Amino acid sequence: MKQDLFKDISSAAIAGFDVLEIWKTKLFESLKDHKITEIVNEFVKHGIEPYTINSLEQATFSKDFKDKVEECEMLCALVQDLKAKVLIVVPGFIEEKLPEKEIKKETIKVLKEFSKIAQHYEVKLGFEFLGFENCSVNKLSFAREIVDELAVKNVGLVIDTCHLFAGGSTLEDLECTDAEKIFIVHINDLPKVEGKQVNDSDRVMPTDGILPLKEFVNTLRRIGYSGVVSVELFNEEYWKLDSEQTAKIAFEKLSTLL
Repeated sequence: MKQDLFKDISSAAIAGFDVLEIWKTKLFESLKDHKITEIVNEFVKHGIEPYTINSLEQATFSKDFKDKVEECEMLCALVQDLKAKVLIVVPGFIEEKLPEKEIKKETIKVLKEFSKIAQHYEVKLGFEFLGFENCSVNKLSFAREIVDELAVKNVGLVIDTCHLFAGGSTLEDLECTDAEKIFIVHINDLPKVEGKQVNDSDRVMPTDGILPLKEFVNTLRRIGYSGVVSVELFNEEYWKLDSEQTAKIAFEKLSTLL
């Protein structure tokens, strides 16, 4: 998080990755001093493909839906300009527990509107449930139900191992998921966390924790998933290291796991 987008591109390429997810804040920072064509050329120069913009947060239950629609349009245009594929969309956090029926209605309404915008730009929307208790959609089964009911080709799922297991979803839930509806997979690990809610900052490198990642990968293979697998970490300890070194470690651990 302490490096800019240009450093992310070069570090990921040097490590051996084929694609990079673009962190939205870093993109906005880069666009202050660089044209979009310069960023595209940087990807081309390093032989790495931009894959997602990560992410449009609090997409549902936002205080101003009009603002979210405008943000969606702006981000979809950027995905298209960058020659990327997917905009990641994150469901909103809610202050009090609501009936699933109400959450589903709001989420489908928002995703339907966003999908029309994304279709115009030939962009896919990856809907990422978060395994936190106060996230409106925090389980794979519920996220899958929403995407299935919405039934549009350009809206699919993002499955993150931290959110999958921390939110109480299971490998059986993954087994029941149509691989074609998974647009990207985020792999990370978790240490043994006791007596508290899991935080994003708890994440560690793949295979450095206790999650059943081998079984997770085997399940992905069984259901026929052959898409992108991305390492996503928010652990500040890694920010202290050299970014090229961090990327190489991530690539090596992911390669070994796969």
